[in-house]
Amino acid sequence: MFEKIKHYFRNYFKKRKPFAIATDILFWGLIILLIIPSTRVPVSAFFIRLTSFAPSELKPDQQYQISENTRQWPVQDLSGKTVSFSSFLKKPVFVNVWATWCPPCRAELPGIQQLYETYKDRVQFVLLTNEPKNVILPFVQKHHYNELPFFRYRYLPSDFSTQSIPATFILSKKGKVMLVKKGSARWDSGKVKKLLEQLIKQ
Repeated sequence: MFEKIKHYFRNYFKKRKPFAIATDILFWGLIILLIIPSTRVPVSAFFIRLTSFAPSELKPDQQYQISENTRQWPVQDLSGKTVSFSSFLKKPVFVNVWATWCPPCRAELPGIQQLYETYKDRVQFVLLTNEPKNVILPFVQKHHYNELPFFRYRYLPSDFSTQSIPATFILSKKGKVMLVKKGSARWDSGKVKKLLEQLIKQ
């Protein structure tokens, strides 16, 4: 058995060129990382981030106003304080529905963090999850997202209803939904910044 394996590898290295061998090693290394539970999510998130694109604004006839129920919708910050969604509407609002176990959600968080650093004083960011605090806080601390404004919800109103996450909504100060994106995206893109600048000026 050992001789057969030895023979196989001897032939493999004779027939394969160095570049092909390096490619094979990278491929199988990636497969192994995706199989191991502790590395599966971060590796998946990395490749999702590489392939994410900037989202587009909704067409005028697709934009919609949130309902009074959504305005009164309660969410809770990580200190336990409950606020209604209407309290966010003094500024344009960036709503992101996410979870710690979701690779696409994790993939887009660095871009959201960069966007937040640029607009935190002029745009209200609301990062929403239904996970318990004892799951959220270790994740936030481990990845240095301490400054991001995370909130917990018990249910999603129909205006933000989604069958998948991440799901992101950008609203004007008047509560009009201007952009909806289901799935991971590049949030620190010029397209998004242009939309936010327009909403800030309104």
